[in-house]
Amino acid sequence: MFERRSPLAGHLDAGGRDGFDGGRRLRLGEVRDTSLVQIGTWPAVRSACAAAIARICGCDPPASPRVAAARGAHRLYRIASEELWIATSDPRLPAVLEREVGATGSAVTVLTEARVRLAIDGNAARALLSRLVPLDLRDASFPVGAFAQTGVHHAPALLDRIGAERYDLYVLTTYAGSTWEWMLDQALPFGYDLHVTTAADRSPSTTSDITRDLQ
Repeated sequence: MFERRSPLAGHLDAGGRDGFDGGRRLRLGEVRDTSLVQIGTWPAVRSACAAAIARICGCDPPASPRVAAARGAHRLYRIASEELWIATSDPRLPAVLEREVGATGSAVTVLTEARVRLAIDGNAARALLSRLVPLDLRDASFPVGAFAQTGVHHAPALLDRIGAERYDLYVLTTYAGSTWEWMLDQALPFGYDLHVTTAADRSPSTTSDITRDLQ
């Protein structure tokens, strides 16, 4: 079996840079070991699909297209009226969703290889993101738990605020290298360290919520 190679392999070895004041106010990196699944449904099977997702993930799918739902290792995003993304650190989840949610007549597509998840942390995270995305990132408009579909340097992306000074940015694998270089350019005034982390480290809990009867 081929081993997955990150498109950012080598980019993270360059080390950090001091900012204009000599400090490093950002931690930038890639979140490895994330499984990402897209689910598409339609009105006739919507209820059955939602029930299956709730049973597997331990929480109802979010109704809002702006606020994520989360439980343990899983984070759920409503990206369209009948479409969801589910990101997880549990590698078993995609197969369970394909089997159980697929049985409802909904479409289940694994996007793990199609997206790269970037981590942006630090007290200058919002200032950096204001240079990257056309969003109002003030607390009143984009609180912890909020997400938005947006674009970075003309490439589509999804931004998720997972903490007061912590954000995840999902970008297309095809554009991961150019997005990363653009982000580092914009981070130069603030200074930054580089790191690799895991999806489990970005979750409040690393305990899987998949029910035993579905394993």
